Amino acid sequence: MNRQRTAREAALNAACHLRLADRPSTRWRWALASGLPLLGIVPLLLHARSRRTWIPALYGLTGLASATFAVITVFGASSPPPGAGGSTPQAPGANRGPTLLVLLTAMAAFSGGHRLGQDRAARQGAEWLRLDD
Repeated sequence: MNRQRTAREAALNAACHLRLADRPSTRWRWALASGLPLLGIVPLLLHARSRRTWIPALYGLTGLASATFAVITVFGASSPPPGAGGSTPQAPGANRGPTLLVLLTAMAAFSGGHRLGQDRAARQGAEWLRLDD
């Protein structure tokens, strides 16, 4: 079938080729950069715009929500309620261990979800190109 492609289809085909051209190491770099707190929004938006897909971001948010729920559940069940008897006053900044653990867990969950989303987007790109030809 010989037909002319619109500008939108041409841009989508180029984005699909970009998705398929990404090596695993490149995908991991995008995923890890997107997982950085506050700074990760820039690579996230750049990746979504250049690859024309929000799937990795949605997968990352799903992973982040799942990990946040798990961490809150674990810490909520294992830590005593505030003001419970027998608690000793702590110095300011002494409770940074759990905070750092939560932050690292959230970063890992978002990056892992983003990486899975990139694989999904690449498969969809391959399917799009196969059907377009």
